[in-house]
Amino acid sequence: MAALKAKYFTAENREAAEALATAYFECKTDEMVIDIVSGGETKNESLQILALKGVPGEADHMDAFYQLYYENDGVYLEIYAGRGQGEKFDSADLIHHLSRKNIADLSISAVQALAEKGAGRMKIATGQSEHVYGEDISVVVKGDELEASARLLEPEPNGPALSLEAARQKLALVGVIHGIDDAALAALIEKKDYGEPFVVAKATAPEDGEDGKLIFHFSTDERTGKPREIGGGRVDYRSLDLYIPVTEGQLLVSRTAATEGRPGTTVKGSTIRQKPGKDITLPKGKNVDIDEERTEIRAKCAGMVEFIKNSVNVSSVYKINGDCDISVGNIDFEGSIHITGSVRSGNTIKATDGITVGGGIEAATLIAGGSVEVKGGMQGSSKGLIEAGGSVSIMFVERGTVIADGPVTVDVSIHSKIETGSTFHAVGKRGAIIGGQVGAAGDVVANYIGTLSLTKTEVEVGFMPRKRVRMKELEKETERLEADGVKLTQLDTYLEKTKETMDKETWEKLFRSGAENRRINQEEASAVNAEMEALRYEMEHVTRSRVHVFETVFGGSRIVIGSSAYKVSEDISFATFRFSDGEVMYGPCELSKGDVKK
Repeated sequence: MAALKAKYFTAENREAAEALATAYFECKTDEMVIDIVSGGETKNESLQILALKGVPGEADHMDAFYQLYYENDGVYLEIYAGRGQGEKFDSADLIHHLSRKNIADLSISAVQALAEKGAGRMKIATGQSEHVYGEDISVVVKGDELEASARLLEPEPNGPALSLEAARQKLALVGVIHGIDDAALAALIEKKDYGEPFVVAKATAPEDGEDGKLIFHFSTDERTGKPREIGGGRVDYRSLDLYIPVTEGQLLVSRTAATEGRPGTTVKGSTIRQKPGKDITLPKGKNVDIDEERTEIRAKCAGMVEFIKNSVNVSSVYKINGDCDISVGNIDFEGSIHITGSVRSGNTIKATDGITVGGGIEAATLIAGGSVEVKGGMQGSSKGLIEAGGSVSIMFVERGTVIADGPVTVDVSIHSKIETGSTFHAVGKRGAIIGGQVGAAGDVVANYIGTLSLTKTEVEVGFMPRKRVRMKELEKETERLEADGVKLTQLDTYLEKTKETMDKETWEKLFRSGAENRRINQEEASAVNAEMEALRYEMEHVTRSRVHVFETVFGGSRIVIGSSAYKVSEDISFATFRFSDGEVMYGPCELSKGDVKK
């Protein structure tokens, strides 16, 4: 309330009106500011004045304010307009004040009329006693009902203080019945920070369920592909760690069911639905049995088990006795392939699992989802190709290409291109890399690299070239998904603006379509981000890979680790090349031949 005192007075003339004012304020006329409001223009017309009493000059820049008068014939509202640079009348403050005064038979229209006028006196209710209001709280519940906050409202002079019990009752009155923080509510009342919000209730969050899980009862680790040592520094290329044998009826995979979790509760007592755990289905498979409850997978027959691309297969073997030539033709088999002879030029052999060749390979193509074992070698004539999702073991590769996700083991690589997502070992009787390129995500181990005749030979370890290509593809996909996300946001904004004007059926159709596209966009973005993070991790650790040479790396060879390269100008013996301080360096070999055979 302003320091100025003000009141409207009505009398037959100015002298009479001023007399009423001086009597009311108990002061002299020259101690007041008198404004004629209306009337007095004719002899019989009464005159209304506004009398202001305060310190000299205070009325020159008076803020607008109001007062209530409880008189015998009714409750009167007086509004006093601002003067000079004083603030204008705040009708919101008036409405809030009247709402707390509990005035019976309040004429809202009379209040609104006087508020719109901005000054004057008007009867707004019948005669009654004045209610002096005390402290109270104003409660705000968030739209999602996860939180409720309260503000302590200031009382009138001599108004009663608010008790903790009364505050609880006020919360219940607006529906807040759960998660009430009594300590916060007590602090709100004790601190007397009028108008400051206090969080006084919080919802109980739901507990989401746990997803179902698969338990594998066989190793899903990558096979090493290492040949078996048979003594005398020799190895048996016919016996490799390429598969896991199983017996009929053996338990392969079991499944635990998802849980429902527990619902939460909003501050108004409504249930917050939890997110049930996602159940997981058993992986598909061939030559396996699944129980009626779909909780177990068992081997249907004896053989070898592999887990590739979310598929558990017990593989039977397609066996070809003799050579695979034009009389046999190309092969595309779901399982493993065993060829006792050789694969002749022009043939293509595809298997979803492993491929075993008892002889050699000419300018042919072998593509396997699992591992490839060749007892002989490859005379590729620059056309031979082996692609494997697992390891590759072969005696030699001459003018051929080998691409594998698993480790590659050879005796000799001659003018060939070999790329592996794991390790490369050239450690047989000769253990040599002669010409061509060898790239490995892991370590490269060899007896010899290059030749005395300075044959150009390149060995790269770290990040595989095709993964660099994949990284660029994922970056473009991320840009596309981000652009689509911007368009979906623009659609959301457009729908929000047109909700009241657009045809309801059309609006709902667009809304559902946008929501579904948003879900798909987010799922795709999550998958892309996960793959990119995995590739970035690989890129950050590529410099951990090393090149180990047991005998000699000849001049003309080039060793690449990460983004740095070392061109060998003179022969180097028994060395390990590693990345250090931004460049490729070498020192004494960190392995022995015995280490590799373990």
